[in-house]
Amino acid sequence: MRTPVLVMVLLLGFALPLLAQGILIPVAEVSPRDSRVLLPFRMKQHLVNVSIRDGVAETTIEQTFVNLTDVAQEAEYWFPVPEGAAVTRFALTVGDKAVEARLLPKEEARRIYESIVRRRRDPALLEFAERNLLRAQVFPVPPKGERRIQLRYTETLRREGEVNRYLLALRATRAASRPVDYIRVRVEIATGAPLTNVYCPSHSEAVVKREGANRATIEWSAENIIPERDLQVYYSTSAQQYDLRVLTYRTAGDGYFLLLLAPNGGQQPPRMPRHLVFVFDRTGSMAGDKIKQAKEALAYCVRNLQPEDRFNVILFNEQPRKLFDGLVPVTRENVERTVREVEALTAQGGTNIADALREALHQFPAEEQTSVLQAVVFLTDGLPTVGETDPQRILDAVHELNQNRRVRIFSFGVGYDVNVSLLDTLCQRNRGISSYVRPEENIEARVSAFYNAISTPLLADLKLFCEGVEAYDIYPRDLPDLFAGDQIVVAGRYRGSGRGAVVLEAMSRQRQERIRHVVDFPDRAESMDFIPRLWAIRKIGYLLDEVRLRRNQEVIDEIVRLAREYGIVTEYTSFLIDEDMILARGDDHRVSLRAREFVTMLLNSGLTLGKGAVDASVRAQALQRQGTGGAAAPPAMAGLPGIPAQSRESLGLLVAPDGTAQRAQQVVRNIGGRTFYQQGRQWMDSRYQSGQQVIKVQAFSDAHFALLRRRPELRQYLSLGEEVLVQLERVAVQIAPDGKTNLTEEEWKLIEARS
Repeated sequence: MRTPVLVMVLLLGFALPLLAQGILIPVAEVSPRDSRVLLPFRMKQHLVNVSIRDGVAETTIEQTFVNLTDVAQEAEYWFPVPEGAAVTRFALTVGDKAVEARLLPKEEARRIYESIVRRRRDPALLEFAERNLLRAQVFPVPPKGERRIQLRYTETLRREGEVNRYLLALRATRAASRPVDYIRVRVEIATGAPLTNVYCPSHSEAVVKREGANRATIEWSAENIIPERDLQVYYSTSAQQYDLRVLTYRTAGDGYFLLLLAPNGGQQPPRMPRHLVFVFDRTGSMAGDKIKQAKEALAYCVRNLQPEDRFNVILFNEQPRKLFDGLVPVTRENVERTVREVEALTAQGGTNIADALREALHQFPAEEQTSVLQAVVFLTDGLPTVGETDPQRILDAVHELNQNRRVRIFSFGVGYDVNVSLLDTLCQRNRGISSYVRPEENIEARVSAFYNAISTPLLADLKLFCEGVEAYDIYPRDLPDLFAGDQIVVAGRYRGSGRGAVVLEAMSRQRQERIRHVVDFPDRAESMDFIPRLWAIRKIGYLLDEVRLRRNQEVIDEIVRLAREYGIVTEYTSFLIDEDMILARGDDHRVSLRAREFVTMLLNSGLTLGKGAVDASVRAQALQRQGTGGAAAPPAMAGLPGIPAQSRESLGLLVAPDGTAQRAQQVVRNIGGRTFYQQGRQWMDSRYQSGQQVIKVQAFSDAHFALLRRRPELRQYLSLGEEVLVQLERVAVQIAPDGKTNLTEEEWKLIEARS
């Protein structure tokens, strides 16, 4: 049999040990030059169903490949076997026929792949070395025809520290030029013990659904995509009332940690009562569908209050009007009266935000009540136009009134004609969250979804302490309250090492809770390499808010540094791949700006109103919540990052036609906790500092393959391209066409040194 040539969509992972997706290989021999042009197969559909039962996972993969050519293609299907998979449970079918497959052990697979890689000079194939491979003949794929391949295998999941991990490789090789038409992944988890933390750090847009105390599902799908990340799921079980877990990562310097806190759904801890005041904007600008939807949302909230709650409603335009004289119990009469009053509302008058908030806070006792959750839910679609209109004075007045009450304020800005800076600062200073309902969104759906999320409060006023190490740079800065069915995710840094503990103190309905968890803070822990970037993303989210609301050049410099070091592509940082940013003014006069200067211009543009301000706030909050399963990091924006059209005009700037956001996606790669930037043909490790010693190795030489055997973790980095520079502990290694074919013993000692 002729050795097959790999010219297809190849899906890789970035964590060790790896899973990898199956690939379809044309049997016909082609020259390396032709093979890079001829890609006979496209993946039309990629469906994955995973069933996890108490640490054993059964994965079913269905891939549909399309022959893009006008001639029949003979092919083979190759699948790198996951570590620990029960090979005897593999089942492979092509169409409706069972196919006999051969399992190649690592040694034979390595010999085959080294031979192919040397001839093809395709670094993407390096990832397949050192792994068992399942190999099966596929019936010829007819011209323009399809082949559907189904594969099922089982594996015992790895336990990493205190949690179980499931990993599905979805990260496409850089050699792939065509996206997958449709990808869908569904993971079902069922456990004997109560299921507590369920966490998907790789895909925060994935939907995590709890289905009772012992079951959960994670679903993610995408269209027309070349995946950039492997899907990772971590979960834990516990018989404790609250499950606290700490994950760590450390290579050199200070470490990173991730804290997960979730209630035990099987025990149902006692719920804290809520004292809620709904502040409802009934001004003229709310007329039409807006007030209709808003009235339905308010009616929904009131009807779903619990018997132990208390509430009031403030309706405002030029003047606030309270429905009740103080907080009232949830009785049928009070609920029905509220619904009648709300249904009869008409939209008219101006917007007196200051007096409405003042009236709302006066509904609460002058001193904080620690055994209940006190909150204002504030809905408005406009700017303050009546009474006190200065935003800073409004904020100062609220601060003075709420200093001892410590009432949380949650706001909903409806539409784009809101003062985003005012609402964001209002909620930030009063331990709440600001949300925005865009004109095309349904107000009732957004408000009711938020309301359901806070329906069952369990812990409030959480405070975090670390024993044995120094914890710092913790995000979120102020820990949120814990609600039933939810979990809290905290990212931070630590100094020191050894056995320590994490302590959480909080108020529950019954008493002050103290949750203490013993943690090993290691000198070295490399498996959870997603933690540093997740920490940096969250920190940037908070720094963006800091700049938007208070303007600070030092903070802007820190945003630039973090974006470069961790390869974070957002609407504010996508252009940071370039030292210089080339912009064009309306008269086509081109101007060059340093990256730092451009960030300063962007973040100091003073946007507080309109679509741009709303979008900037929403994206900053999404970054702050990255990794919680609730909101995804915003995608890189085409055109001028982060500045809406009307603001571009005010700045007199238009981005160059090539678009930096798209280029950022192409020349920035985050792999295995590291960031690489493409400079010409070479990929550069962001950790490399100019002037450090570099050992240059010739690509595809004996030294190249020896390097992969001695430092196998480098495969994931060196698969980026034919020219890659990676920073090691004592030396940098550069793969290049003109490097050495053999290394000295001294050079190998430097390369293999771990500290």
